[in-house]
Amino acid sequence: FINLQAQFKERKVQKTYLALAHGKIEPETGEINVAVGRLPWNRKRFGVLSGGRESVTQYKVLSVFSFQLSANGQSVSSSSVLADRKPANRNLKTENREPITEYLSLVELYPKSGRTHQIRVHLQYIHHPIFADPLYAGRKTSRQDRKLLPRVFLHAYPRINQILNIESPLPEELQKFLSSLSS
Repeated sequence: FINLQAQFKERKVQKTYLALAHGKIEPETGEINVAVGRLPWNRKRFGVLSGGRESVTQYKVLSVFSFQLSANGQSVSSSSVLADRKPANRNLKTENREPITEYLSLVELYPKSGRTHQIRVHLQYIHHPIFADPLYAGRKTSRQDRKLLPRVFLHAYPRINQILNIESPLPEELQKFLSSLSS
């Protein structure tokens, strides 16, 4: 156990996560390198702060799901799970508007530092919060997301390339949700 702790401390353990994020993340591969710290005005949340600790997350987009909504929130073409979703911009007048295309990106993430909420903060920073994240996706978006999926779509997802490989398969409810997006 002490040896394993030392490996984490010395950054010898590579961690990989899988997340479903709002929007179409571009470029498809990249690195987010901004300092993260606890927000002084809300001790439960973290954010990008000039006095925060260095944090680096690399990412790769694996898949992008798209769906269309009419301006009044009715599904035009999408998977059945997203049929009742409202458009992200609710301030638009609804008459005579073109359907709105919204996107979700399935992303593999590789944190190079291990800050609390690092991945969640980094994705929010690039304006692609994690699906159903109650702290970082915004109240309205999170509330809508959580009607479809009651948990944050973020999962530890190790790759096989180490002597010791610990795997954590994608939970059934997350796999079902992904499958419903493809149908």
